[in-house]
Amino acid sequence: MSLNFRFHVLKSVKPYTIYIPQLSKSTLRVLIQVSVHYIETKKSSPDVLELAINKLKNAGHEVPKNFCELFTMVLLIMQIYLRYPKGVIKEQELRQCLIDDLCFTDACADDLTKVLINHRTTLSRNFAETKMERPKMLDMQWRINISLGSTMAQLDKPTIVLHFKLNNGEHRTLELPLSMFQRLRFNVATMLSELQSLQNRPVLKQF
Repeated sequence: MSLNFRFHVLKSVKPYTIYIPQLSKSTLRVLIQVSVHYIETKKSSPDVLELAINKLKNAGHEVPKNFCELFTMVLLIMQIYLRYPKGVIKEQELRQCLIDDLCFTDACADDLTKVLINHRTTLSRNFAETKMERPKMLDMQWRINISLGSTMAQLDKPTIVLHFKLNNGEHRTLELPLSMFQRLRFNVATMLSELQSLQNRPVLKQF
């Protein structure tokens, strides 16, 4: 297996591994469906996640406390896998990565591996198409949101609200708790540092 694949999976998914004990086979199957929906339509609205949660409840399954984080984790794994050419990541190697590196149960690793291997062609095509269609950001504004509740404890939990203006005329708003915003800031800073290191390589200075 490509060492880059394992590195990218561990680096991207590591913040979410603490939630993996909450991941059951029934939950994973719903998360896979939502992730496939996102890959095919590039949309993951609160309504879609709410339908997924209701599906679990109606089937008598417990909804994980960190359902949204688990969805992000599964989607990231699928997206990283689909970025690699077909055949680079072998079935058994993918399964072992999920079990050994991410501590998936055998049943969960089998389910996710089968979906990615058996539906690779369709998923790759949809993933490529949605990547090409994604709008670009023209402008971004931000503000700190502090809830003036009845207790002083609420003042200690501000959120960061980001407003994005896209080139297709749409406006998007993203609200993050401070801890998640710090994680986003760290990841962006790390990415910029890596790009700077790459730019400084002698081979790129020839162009």
